[in-house]
Amino acid sequence: MAKKFSAASAAVSGWALIGREPASVAVWSAVFLLGLFLPSVLLCLPLAGDFSRLFQVISASTDPESPEVLSQIMALQSRMALIGLGSMALNVVVPTVVVAAVLRAVLRPGERRGFYLRIGAAEGWMMLVLLVFMFGLYFATFATFLPALLAGGVGYAAMAMGGDKDAGAMVGVAMGVVAWIGSCGALLWALLRLSMAMPMTFAEGRFLLFESWELTRGHALRLFGMMLLAGLTIFIFQLALMLIAIGVAILVGPGMAEQLKGARSATEIMAVLWPVAAVGVPAAAVIHTMLTAVAAAPLACAYRGLSDASQARTAA
Repeated sequence: MAKKFSAASAAVSGWALIGREPASVAVWSAVFLLGLFLPSVLLCLPLAGDFSRLFQVISASTDPESPEVLSQIMALQSRMALIGLGSMALNVVVPTVVVAAVLRAVLRPGERRGFYLRIGAAEGWMMLVLLVFMFGLYFATFATFLPALLAGGVGYAAMAMGGDKDAGAMVGVAMGVVAWIGSCGALLWALLRLSMAMPMTFAEGRFLLFESWELTRGHALRLFGMMLLAGLTIFIFQLALMLIAIGVAILVGPGMAEQLKGARSATEIMAVLWPVAAVGVPAAAVIHTMLTAVAAAPLACAYRGLSDASQARTAA
């Protein structure tokens, strides 16, 4: 019988990959920087002028709901909607390419050419899986509130019919909260059962989603432990980064805030912010790459262990 994957070793496999492939991590960071972060900054640059004009109009107007203010707000919202669509496309394509490289580095370490980066059918199918997950999770999150509303309404009605509306409200809220927690637990369980969809799709080069359900049967708790441990390492890493960021903000924040008060155009705003952007954007790309590797590598390790076990059962 094939050995089951170790939740502990899988959870830290991303950090091990970073230590083993620093050059690849650097290249993946460049992909994030050039393909996601810089385009996102460039997309948002026109908004600096819009925000500046809106601030000037609001400052000069005595009526915050005047037609001029409202027209500036409408124009800003329309631009933000277009930028949102562009950012969404970038946030699907670029991360998928990097995640595929991480999966390749774990599952096919011999394919190191090009620092494991490819753009092919596997990446295309993975993008489709990611889109399905994004929209499915969006609707599923809203659906978790339906049992809560139903349970809360039933609890309130049952008590209110007895004439005690205050007790009905308390019982309704309590039942609603319990039902919502149960719904969130069911959603988490479903996500764990479908968690192998991305590595399965990558490995087989075709769209696979519900096939993950069978592969993860009986392993939801182990997968939960793996993700919990990986999430704990991410939390510690982010906490350390937050403390560093707070220290930097204490040092440079007050002076920069004073300079921004006098800025009245996009050029003046960028003149103040460009040193922070020049350091912060590349650093954010590196950090984002590291977090992507730490999150994706455990899935690849889990898939390798589960697929080996499944093949062993089939052969037996």
